[in-house]
Amino acid sequence: MIINSIRQSFGETLCKLAKTNKNIYVVNADLKSPLFLNNFAKKFPHRFIECGVAETNAAGVAAGLAKTGKTVFLTSFACFSPAINWNTIKQSICYNNSNVKIIGSHAGLLSTDLGATHQMLEDISLMRSLPNMEVFSPLDALETTKIIKAVTFSKKPAYIRLVRPSTPNFFDPKLDFTIGKSHRLQSGKDITIIGHGPILEEAFQVQAKLNLDSKYKKISLEIINCSSIKPLDTITILKSVKKTGRLICLEDHQQNGGLGEVVASLILSNNISCKFIHLAVDNKFGRSAKTYQELYDYYGIGINDLLSAVKKIL
Repeated sequence: MIINSIRQSFGETLCKLAKTNKNIYVVNADLKSPLFLNNFAKKFPHRFIECGVAETNAAGVAAGLAKTGKTVFLTSFACFSPAINWNTIKQSICYNNSNVKIIGSHAGLLSTDLGATHQMLEDISLMRSLPNMEVFSPLDALETTKIIKAVTFSKKPAYIRLVRPSTPNFFDPKLDFTIGKSHRLQSGKDITIIGHGPILEEAFQVQAKLNLDSKYKKISLEIINCSSIKPLDTITILKSVKKTGRLICLEDHQQNGGLGEVVASLILSNNISCKFIHLAVDNKFGRSAKTYQELYDYYGIGINDLLSAVKKIL
C-alpha cells in the first residue's frame, strides 16, 4: 500500500499548475513550510503574498486579488481559516462570488498531538452554510491533485480540507475528479457506507474483517467517497441507498452540520425508507493523543465502532 502526504500533493500540484497558469496566486498566513509552498514561493516570488499570522487580513487580500482576475489560493490551518476569518470569507469572498480557493489544512482529529485548539472539527459545517461556496474533502494524495486541478479551472469560491499525516492511496489514478460527483470505491449489496477523507480507509478494513467471519462473510459493503460535499452527488447516493436499504455515514467531523446531516435530509426529502447510522464526533472538542487511531476509538469513529455499526444495522 502506497502512503503519501496530502499536503505535499497540494503544494507540488499547485507549483506545477502555476508554471503554465500565470493567474495563480497564493496568499499565505505564515504556513509556507507545512503546506509545502517553499518551492512555489521561490519560483514565483511575485505571486506569493505572505500575510503572516493575520488570517482575516489575508482573506481580504485574497478577495481583492481575485477581483483583478486572479485565481487565488488562501492557505492556512483550518483552525485559523475558516475558523477565525469566516466573516471576511462570507462578506468579501462569497458575497462577491470571488475566485478564491481556501485551503484549510490539519483538519480533523488527524492532527493528534496538536490537541483541541488545532483539531478543526467544524469547518465543513461552517463552509457548506455559505452561499456560492463549494466544499471538498480529498480521500488521499492522488485525489488531492485532481481536486486542485479541477477547482483551478472553476471560477467559484471553494474550500478544500486537508489533513496533517501521510495516508494510504485508494483513489483510482485512472479516474478524473468532477465537481459535484462522488466515486464508488467498492460495489456492494447490503450496506452503503459514505464518507470523506482518509477515514474511509476504515470501511475497507471492516470489509476484510467481515470476510473472515463465517457469520458475516457474505455481507458486502458499498463504499462511496463523497469528496465533493457541496455540490453533492445526490444521484449516486440515492441510487445506492435504494439498493441496500442501509446507510452508515462516517466522518472525522462534528455530527452537527456534517455530511451525515446533509445526507439524512436528502433521504427524508426523497421519502426513502432506510436504516441510518451517523458516526462522527458527538458535540465534543478534540484532545491530544499519540496516534489518531486512539482518538478515533475515543470518539467512537474507529474501526471497531464501524464494525459494531455494521452488525447493528444488519
